[in-house]
Amino acid sequence: MSRRRVLAAGVGGTAAVAAMAALGCGGKSSSPPTPTPRRGGTLRTATTLPLVFGLDPQVETGTGLAIFPRVYGYLLHVDPSDDSIVYDHAHTVEQPDPQTYIIRMRDGLRFQDVPPVGGRAVTAEDAVLSLLRFRDNPLVLNKTWHATVLDAADVIDPLTVRITTKRPYAYSIAEIGAIGAGAILPKELISDVDLRSSGVGSGPFRIDAVENGTRVRLARNDGYFRAPVPYVDAMEWRIVESDAARLDAFRQRAADMIPNRDRLEAEGLAKSTQGVETTIEPALAYLSLGLRIDRAPFNDPRVREAIDIALDRDAMSRDIAFGDGQVLGPVNPHLANGYWSLPRDEIVASQRGADAIDARRADAQAMLAAASAAGARIRLQVAKMPQLLDVADVVASELRKIGLTIDLETLDQLAWYVNFRRGDFDATIIGQLPYEWPDQPTRMYHSGGIDGAGNMFGFADPAIDALIERSWGEMDRGERQQTLLDAQRLMIAARPMIQLFTSTAYSTAWSYVRNRRPGVAGSMAQYNYEQWLDVPS
Repeated sequence: MSRRRVLAAGVGGTAAVAAMAALGCGGKSSSPPTPTPRRGGTLRTATTLPLVFGLDPQVETGTGLAIFPRVYGYLLHVDPSDDSIVYDHAHTVEQPDPQTYIIRMRDGLRFQDVPPVGGRAVTAEDAVLSLLRFRDNPLVLNKTWHATVLDAADVIDPLTVRITTKRPYAYSIAEIGAIGAGAILPKELISDVDLRSSGVGSGPFRIDAVENGTRVRLARNDGYFRAPVPYVDAMEWRIVESDAARLDAFRQRAADMIPNRDRLEAEGLAKSTQGVETTIEPALAYLSLGLRIDRAPFNDPRVREAIDIALDRDAMSRDIAFGDGQVLGPVNPHLANGYWSLPRDEIVASQRGADAIDARRADAQAMLAAASAAGARIRLQVAKMPQLLDVADVVASELRKIGLTIDLETLDQLAWYVNFRRGDFDATIIGQLPYEWPDQPTRMYHSGGIDGAGNMFGFADPAIDALIERSWGEMDRGERQQTLLDAQRLMIAARPMIQLFTSTAYSTAWSYVRNRRPGVAGSMAQYNYEQWLDVPS
């Protein structure tokens, strides 16, 4: 069995992870920007990651995540590294009270000159209707803020939006500018329009061609308000069927940049091919083992602890992540450079990671015996994705070593997701999305769950609920950090979810691809419109 597959879509095995890695931004690179960008050319990417729902920004989770942010404009973004606001179509945000946001847009912004919009001005009405479309869109999977916190979105005048929330909420501005929810659609496309292969925005590129899910081409929007950006004439994505086809496209210079399957592939390209540069990006995605703790045997905390200490995460890092794996608690340490996560020594101590694995397994067997769970049969669900199947095999093997009987149940991705949200499982492998805020990861430990409808693990702890709810209203970043650290210490002791590991993503580009912006991680990398090709015209 190939352990390499787990990194093909990032450690989480999700489409969203790979789309972010496909940008080739973040981490370390030796190609600095130069003072005089060249104009022209087509920047081409080859990837095996498909378009999942096409180019509709509100529902796409695949390669489209690297494409549609270049088509659509946004009011603003919040940089998760420091919570600073990065303005796009907005130029000011005022907060007259803790539950009201007044957002004023720039004058003179225009949509691309494409029917049926025809290059008209972007207005506050477009921004409001886009936000409400996201809230009401039945295909949107993660809209907790829109469904439970948002109270109203109103047009004050053609360039002013007012957003009110039901309660003070620390992540409201971030939600307004999120990569999918924040994309501004023209009002002409809000209702009854299929955006999977078309669309009109006010971003730096317009959609030029979409071919049967195998090729997408964007052309420069000459009316973009930040001219002379973008520098390239066009951007193109080729979706290929195999790693071999992806590598061939790169080696033959039919692609200028590619996401790498894993570290070994990236290192191999760097050694065998002159004139290439590799970018390394700590992954925001991660892997978890979820347990239904209101059912035997997981309703006994000794069983949950036995499983936690019996998992050989060093072996997982070695065999699955090629040594790039990193232990984690409820919040990924790669998020905001570890600002929101527990110190590594606390996490390792909770997992007894410093002890010999044989001693941990012996203690785990004793715990199972004391809980009358020796030899218990466990149904472990996993989505039918090669990356996650590999992880499930390893977890099952580890748990069999302490005497548990593991029955793997593989499901189509949609069926797995439905079961996960309903809590219809004994244990389940979770490929977590690349969350950019601690809100969603910690909500999984709240009795109300992700969306307030109930916890999928059957878990409830009043002390944890109180800390999570306190964090929602803490606008002071330092106070919120301390509250969430206190909550996470209770979470790792309760163990409704057992965290496995996070990892690293790699991408490779020819050295003539400039301004890849090393150090810009996650979705912020997708708003880098200033890449250019250092190729003589």
